[in-house]
Amino acid sequence: MKYGLVDFQKDAVASLLKKMESMQRSYEADGSLSAVALTAPTGAGKTVVSAAVAEGLFYGNETYAGDDRAVILWLSDSPSLNEQTMKRFDAATDLLNGVNAMEAIGPDFAKNHSKLMPGHIYFLNRQLLGKGKKLSNEAEGGRSFYDVLSDTIDDSDIHLYLFIDEAHRGLGSGNNKGTSDSANKTIYSIIIDGQDGVNKPMPCVVGISATPERFNNAMQGRKNRDMKASVDVPVSAVRSSGLIKDTIELRTPKKAANTKHQDLTQACVRLAESSKKWKDYCTDKNKNVLPVVIPLMVVQVEDKVTKDTLTALCTQIHKVLPWLDISDCFGNVFGEHEDITTTAGKIPYVKPEEVAERTEIRVLFAKDAISTGWDCPRAEVIYSRRKRTDSTYIAQLIGRMIRTPLARRVPTMEELNTVACYLPEYDSSTVESVVERLKEDNVALPDTTIIKNPADVKFFGETKKTVEKKLSKIQSVGTTTSSTGSSSTSGQTPEQVVEGTEFYVNTDDDFVVDFDDIEETEQELTDALERIPKVDSDVIKESFEEIITRQVRHDKPNHFLDLWDCIDIITSDIDLESDLGNQIQVEFYNNIEGEIKKHPAEFKRSLGGIKNTTVTVKRVDPLTGEEYEDKEELVENDADRLVFYYKHAVDVFKGASDLIKYCINKRKEDEYDSDTQAISRIAAVGYCMEIVQAMEAWAENKTEKLLGVYAPDRYAVSDEHKERWDAIEGNTKPYIERNLSVQASITRQNKEYDAYAKHIISDESGWSYHKLNDLEKKVLQTELAKSLNVAWYRNQSRNLNASLAIPYMINGEWENMYPDFIFFQQLGNGDIVRTIVDPHGDWLGDSVAKLKGYVMYIKDHPYMFGSVQAVADKKGGVCRYLDLMMPTVQTAIENFTGSSAKVLFNGPLSKEYKVKED
Repeated sequence: MKYGLVDFQKDAVASLLKKMESMQRSYEADGSLSAVALTAPTGAGKTVVSAAVAEGLFYGNETYAGDDRAVILWLSDSPSLNEQTMKRFDAATDLLNGVNAMEAIGPDFAKNHSKLMPGHIYFLNRQLLGKGKKLSNEAEGGRSFYDVLSDTIDDSDIHLYLFIDEAHRGLGSGNNKGTSDSANKTIYSIIIDGQDGVNKPMPCVVGISATPERFNNAMQGRKNRDMKASVDVPVSAVRSSGLIKDTIELRTPKKAANTKHQDLTQACVRLAESSKKWKDYCTDKNKNVLPVVIPLMVVQVEDKVTKDTLTALCTQIHKVLPWLDISDCFGNVFGEHEDITTTAGKIPYVKPEEVAERTEIRVLFAKDAISTGWDCPRAEVIYSRRKRTDSTYIAQLIGRMIRTPLARRVPTMEELNTVACYLPEYDSSTVESVVERLKEDNVALPDTTIIKNPADVKFFGETKKTVEKKLSKIQSVGTTTSSTGSSSTSGQTPEQVVEGTEFYVNTDDDFVVDFDDIEETEQELTDALERIPKVDSDVIKESFEEIITRQVRHDKPNHFLDLWDCIDIITSDIDLESDLGNQIQVEFYNNIEGEIKKHPAEFKRSLGGIKNTTVTVKRVDPLTGEEYEDKEELVENDADRLVFYYKHAVDVFKGASDLIKYCINKRKEDEYDSDTQAISRIAAVGYCMEIVQAMEAWAENKTEKLLGVYAPDRYAVSDEHKERWDAIEGNTKPYIERNLSVQASITRQNKEYDAYAKHIISDESGWSYHKLNDLEKKVLQTELAKSLNVAWYRNQSRNLNASLAIPYMINGEWENMYPDFIFFQQLGNGDIVRTIVDPHGDWLGDSVAKLKGYVMYIKDHPYMFGSVQAVADKKGGVCRYLDLMMPTVQTAIENFTGSSAKVLFNGPLSKEYKVKED
């Protein structure tokens, strides 16, 4: 694979190949028909997983030996979707070369093919088999595509697998599939179930979908077809991978109102802000991400939109964003496939699958969800004119836009991990229908990251500057008019962020009021200042960013991949003049040769298997049918087989083809081996488990040594490589340590939650919005009443760079816990002391394990917090706490062997936590 798969994708590939192998064995044994679904939420990379499955099926991988008799028929309901899938397969894998392995089935396919051949993927769109179509009727020579299918299935040397893309479509209701004369049989069911006297049923069926219920129901309703347990990709795994954006903002007027004009203006401003932030991020000398991400805004219009409306929209967009080139900045993906010319600019038709690469297009006009299978990671802003009855179209469009442009989270800028949706036809109540559709479509986002009524928040120091500026203006000028505009993490409105840059905006019209006009009264601004922490923001920022978080990583370490990536990052980011690449080639070769000498018998056996294949020969009497001789012979493997073994070695050593080639050339130069001898030697190494295990140990040891030298320079690692570097370090210990970052904190909160003061992240009213349970509310109220506590932070559980994570072990596995509250206390001498107060249910099964995790962290970082209190809510309203900074409490927790933390919270080391009453 050209792409490195994340763990959940690797697991899905291995599991699906295992089920497919079982399905094929069952069919060969007794003709059993079967089906299985690959279920993955939107954004999981189903196409990449499928490409890896195909590559593993044909050529083998580390968990599957490969099947040189396998062939795949890939079925969808769209020729453009097939074309897009072929391009993605070709981009994702080295081995599925489009010319040799993939073929699109056309109308004349049956005339030119007798069977589907092993090692190939044939792409078919169902329209070609419609009534009266050439492919489904007898072609020249009296054959149709159904004859090709039957001849393929009849051949015992061919293992045929049917993959159905977007398998929730086209299968009918499902409960009467498989009946002999069903009136609602579709083309899909004809291929799956076969037709008497025409084509045989498909042996093995794989359905791929984000919402597989319809596929599962259809398969379970069929006669004599076993439905295997589906291969499910967990939503949580996709969400934590960074492959999808963290947050979806749904911006609507609070009450029904005509805000179309101003919402489009604000969407344009958001596009300008996003454009500048992406350019700044990508061109930063410490990041150097190329090519620069070019954000796109999607304008979703009504089905019967008029040219006059399109003209008005283009006119307004260009007025707000005068830097757009109207000759090529617009595009449309309307179903009419027509170019549109308006007096405000051309809107040419563009194929959906080309939008992502056509970066000159900055504004895309669409009607519905654009097309099945389409996605555009650079699409960051949606402005939709669809009515509130069209929530399906809006949700589907959002689902096409949630992939991250860099296939990873941007750790230092929350805005670049967000999709902003402007929905003027909805209000805070009716927008719920969009949320429900997102859930039904299995978009990999939790409720907490779908923000229906977002408040723009920022670090309180910037909030304070903005409020003070407004208050000063009121006091000096004496005016109180109105303004609009959302804030960013820099303390500026988006308009100010882009002011004076190439992405400047023009909002000077009758519908948008300038920032200099102020909406709040003097009293409201004064009240806002009262809610903002009264402490030096720079001191709090410094204190916050001194906090060390330990993030548990669940990546399964591959020591070869860790070493290769470690070397790549060192030579590209840390030590550009290093000769590590050449050094590792020599070490790799010398260690392999050394291991061959240590394991001569095992290597010889492996080499014999590479050179020859054992063939069983049975001799049978032609008259009686009795066997009279049974023997085995060795047949020398040909060049094609040797190529297969070579590719296996490359896969074993995780794509290190340069090292493999070095070993081959070294043997040829030093030992005068022939090509065949040198390739056979390294291929045999890949099949010798003893040598591979020894080389894994060498790779692990080498990685640890390199980290010992270069880990202190981790600050030099680029953002592009930082997550991978952290994972490599995390593979040598159960967690990754990093400092928290204020800049990485969230920039939007949900206004529907309760509002609280004195938080270090707030809006311009001084409020911060959080959803707390009863115990958390009691604790927060109690702590904020203490004069020492000048500010607080509600710890996040999803933002790696702005979340305090403390590891704990439960059931033999390391997990993360996230303390609820961090408070900042200011002492009489002005020093800031951090404290943790964590409402902690003593009845929970993981309570003891979490307490032990706390103690381990505190002992490693004894000066990180002045106080750490674990608070438990008791019956009768009495709360008790454990002071985890006390050595006696730490010792008791470390030595505790019970299963319930109640013993500790009821014991003599606990104290009453006195809750402040309302």
